[in-house]
Amino acid sequence: MSKRLSLIVVAAFALILSAFPADAQKKGGILKFATPSVRPGLDPARTSTGDQYMLTAMIFSNLTRIDHELNPQPQLAASWEANADSTVWTFHLVKNAKFSNGRAVTADDVKYSIDRIMDPKTASKGAKAMGPITEIVSKDPHTVVIKLLGPYADLPLQLGNTFGRIIAKENVEDISSKPIGSGPFILKEYTPGNKAILVKNPNYFEKGIPVLDEVHQVYIKEYAAQVSALKTGEIDIMYFAPVELMKELKADPNITVMMTAAPSFQPIVMFAQNKPFNDVRVRQALRLALDREAMMEAATGGFGALGNDSPVGPANPYYNKNLPQRKRDVPMAKKLLAEAGYPKGMDITFYTSTERPGLEPAAVVAQQSLAEAGFRVKIESIEIARLYKDILPKPRDFAIAHNNWFGRPTIDESLSPYYYTKSNWNYSQSADPKLDKLLDEAKSLADVKKRRVLYDKIQEILYNEGTEAVPYFKNYVSAVRKEVQNYKLIPVQYVDLRDTWVKR
Repeated sequence: MSKRLSLIVVAAFALILSAFPADAQKKGGILKFATPSVRPGLDPARTSTGDQYMLTAMIFSNLTRIDHELNPQPQLAASWEANADSTVWTFHLVKNAKFSNGRAVTADDVKYSIDRIMDPKTASKGAKAMGPITEIVSKDPHTVVIKLLGPYADLPLQLGNTFGRIIAKENVEDISSKPIGSGPFILKEYTPGNKAILVKNPNYFEKGIPVLDEVHQVYIKEYAAQVSALKTGEIDIMYFAPVELMKELKADPNITVMMTAAPSFQPIVMFAQNKPFNDVRVRQALRLALDREAMMEAATGGFGALGNDSPVGPANPYYNKNLPQRKRDVPMAKKLLAEAGYPKGMDITFYTSTERPGLEPAAVVAQQSLAEAGFRVKIESIEIARLYKDILPKPRDFAIAHNNWFGRPTIDESLSPYYYTKSNWNYSQSADPKLDKLLDEAKSLADVKKRRVLYDKIQEILYNEGTEAVPYFKNYVSAVRKEVQNYKLIPVQYVDLRDTWVKR
């Protein structure tokens, strides 16, 4: 009897184990994620860099989230619908979401959070990125109504962006250092410029999420040092993997290099209100002198697509296919410079940085190709923080500057923030009333065919008169240790670790 009983016990135990796959028993762990720079502050309304975006996505929740195919999925909003012309949207909230202080998330929190972003006093770069919102109404504790200036079919997608995190009003004073959110993780430790440690939120409202026990965001400035840390297991993920290091990374059997096509681009900003780029002929000369193929090769290793001087790339459904791909034309560039009053060329400074993959290599190629047309370029490679603080917001004469954009999930957000007059990211200081009017009209149209006509015109203006050169688009490349499971790349370079785990 005892032998039979033992066999029954063993069989029963085996049956129990079979209900839980072997890998499921190992799920969890601590994941260490490396970024090349960390900017202080965790207020979602005031974020401006990738490291901040990924931290706030883990700490807070949005009404919606953007998935790996760039579609809006439910998060705090379980469902939503629009009226006939998409001018009024109703969002129905989940009923079990709580902030990390234990308080339930309500429609009032949604209203407060979005109103705060739209308030000029907040000075949020997301104010123009949220869509044409005119009013937010808390219909009841779990229903939010958002009224718009005109039709806007992209609102659910836009509410999943980096700024649209929902915050607790009582946390505003401490939000930059001690945030209270309803996201999958809770901030345990935060040392700006060094690391952030997050732990699993045991009360997160999405069942079975998160899987990880902890996430450590680690600041390692040099990419070579990140590679060494990845090889030894000191870190598990490199957020960016420069193409010049791909061969070394691929040679390691413990590392997987991941890549996806992306709308990210690295424009050359020409300051339109400053000499000499206040003359459209000089802007055109610079764009004609660039060797785009060589720049793309240097920056991406060939893993990208040529740009046509607009942030709307060939993979975008609104890409204007009627515009010919701009080709290098040095004689025409020289002619335009002479017509603009610079027959002997000019000296300019090109500000770039080593802290984003591709920037400095592309700048070196640009320097060489521009020289043939008469642009004598001095390269100044600086820290990315200084580029965004001291160079781009403070235009100067006879200067150009690199920028590094992840790309955006909607067509309006791909254009308005960069070119609408006085928009937060309009570093080139573009000021074109006809462009502003077209941007306003296009985003208010629900009819895709009519929208496409206007966006074609917008791209045509940028092609002929624009204030930036967009030589190429670059694929998103990341590197992970093979112990990392279920990690997926999002084309706009957001980070989603809700169901990622580490196999130890």
